[in-house]
Amino acid sequence: MLFIFVFIFCISSLGVQAQEIIQEKDSVSIYKDINDFSRRSKFSRFVYKLLFRESALKVENIIPVPTKKHENGVGEHQEGKIIRNITIETLDPFGFSVSNVQKKPKRKLENFGNAVHIKTKEITIRNIMLFKKYDKLDSKLLQESERLIRSQRYVREVDIVAVDIPNSVDSVDVTIRALDSWTLIPSGSLSSNESSVKITERNILGFGHLISGNIKNRFDTNEQAVYAQYSINNIKNTYIRLDLDYANDYSNDSRRSIALNRPFYSVIAKNAGGVFFENRMQTEQFPEGDLLNPQVISYDFQEYWYGRAFKINSKSNPNRYFNNLVLALTYNQKDYGRQPDLVLDPSLYFSHEKNWVGMIGFSKQKFYQDTFLFNFEIEEDIPYGENIALIIGHQEKNSTSRMYSGISVSYGKKFKMGYFSGVAEWGSFYNSGSTEQTTFKLGLNYFSPLLHVGSWRFRQFIKPTFICGNNRDASFKDRLNLLESDGLPGFNSRLNGVQKWSFSFQTQSYIPGSWYGFRFSPYCNATLGSIAVENALLSSKVYSKFSIGALINNDFLVFNSFQISFSYYPTIPFEGDNIMKINSFENNNLTLYDFQLSKPAYIRYE
Repeated sequence: MLFIFVFIFCISSLGVQAQEIIQEKDSVSIYKDINDFSRRSKFSRFVYKLLFRESALKVENIIPVPTKKHENGVGEHQEGKIIRNITIETLDPFGFSVSNVQKKPKRKLENFGNAVHIKTKEITIRNIMLFKKYDKLDSKLLQESERLIRSQRYVREVDIVAVDIPNSVDSVDVTIRALDSWTLIPSGSLSSNESSVKITERNILGFGHLISGNIKNRFDTNEQAVYAQYSINNIKNTYIRLDLDYANDYSNDSRRSIALNRPFYSVIAKNAGGVFFENRMQTEQFPEGDLLNPQVISYDFQEYWYGRAFKINSKSNPNRYFNNLVLALTYNQKDYGRQPDLVLDPSLYFSHEKNWVGMIGFSKQKFYQDTFLFNFEIEEDIPYGENIALIIGHQEKNSTSRMYSGISVSYGKKFKMGYFSGVAEWGSFYNSGSTEQTTFKLGLNYFSPLLHVGSWRFRQFIKPTFICGNNRDASFKDRLNLLESDGLPGFNSRLNGVQKWSFSFQTQSYIPGSWYGFRFSPYCNATLGSIAVENALLSSKVYSKFSIGALINNDFLVFNSFQISFSYYPTIPFEGDNIMKINSFENNNLTLYDFQLSKPAYIRYE
């Protein structure tokens, strides 16, 4: 634990030094010295241009002054006017700004990066818009369109503004400026027993399609695994998403799937639905005493669902945009081709099943914008609202018919003391008057307002969860473990039970200014969790994980951000004690509930 406090102290010291250096020293002179030194030879000059940009030597580029954004993009006098023209401009990722039309790339490497980058097509942005030419201007639709465009992984920033037309009393123009992200992402890993190489392109030819490929090699068995994905996020403004997935995994495991899905992508969406087909072969490790017995199973899965949202307020009520009554129905079935030996699966958990699941619910979803949350000084959309859903289902499995009922309630809001949200869910099957496979879940989420200590910025995140089950199936697959998202990342799945709780406590800081051009966003995280086989959760062993890390930016370097983290596990069952892991914790795992009802399903026991 000593090195954790040393690390935090060092990062804190760097932040203090950053302020002093910016205020009392000319840090630009250091880079000017490097610039002068690089001119001694052609090779040193080549290396310099590869890593640094001379335009960054200006003080205003070391400490960028945020540009004030046009508020809401629509004036009151423009509301309801006819949209005459829509102008869409997409910008390359390097050296441009959506709010500053004068800003241009100045460095050769920026121009090179923009030259090899294919900008998002105008039709791609137009497909996301919720308005079109000759519509009456509705500020809420413009704001929602801006949010939807900003949510695309290939767009970093977007600005939608209504522009007055001289001498016109009934028409306006709309301009859209979108700043692309760099979307070709290579990644990989290497350990003593495995290597992995992955490449992802999130915006193929500027059309917003995604393609991803991953190859893994296991050294001890000389096996290779291949994974591939192709996705179309939005087919011709229908918000229908196509996903094709393929995997040829170790041990000859395989997965092939195709999905067409249209979620309730916005509060204005009336219809949603989807179809999904999957063929899977996988090796399950069945516990047999102290040993694991591998069994190959295979199945075909198909699913169909449809949902309809109804506005429950009059057209004159501004809340009609956000309040919806939702009705939805799901049907799915799973057919096994290969099943495990009966002695290993006496409860016939791995057997054919058919499910009908219906839902009726009320949904209220809104967003507000904030910065310095999950990203550094980038505007983000934070969901809040409330919903309640009643779930009714019917299952046919093992020549038995069972009814199902459940309820899900969620609420979230921004208060002066921070953002709070909570989710409570309960569901159970009924067989001959008795409850089976009951699930109860409770989750809370909190993050503080942006706190200031001097010129430092901080946020505090807190996320407790509790899950319990009653009369669950005897199969090891119908158990909880700490490996899941609401647990301790880095644990294995052999430790399982029927109840668990976890508590994640994260402090995120945003250091002001820079230290020789570097900007730091260090964080520390403590996660505790416990799991119990029976109703003995309070007396069961508590496991923990402690992580520290930092998101590091440099305005001078070509690749200007990266992240490092270190995690310490006092104990991991079946692995040992006092275990250290590098980069096992990412700073984006504290996800928020979106307050949007979607496909009906049983309450998940995980």
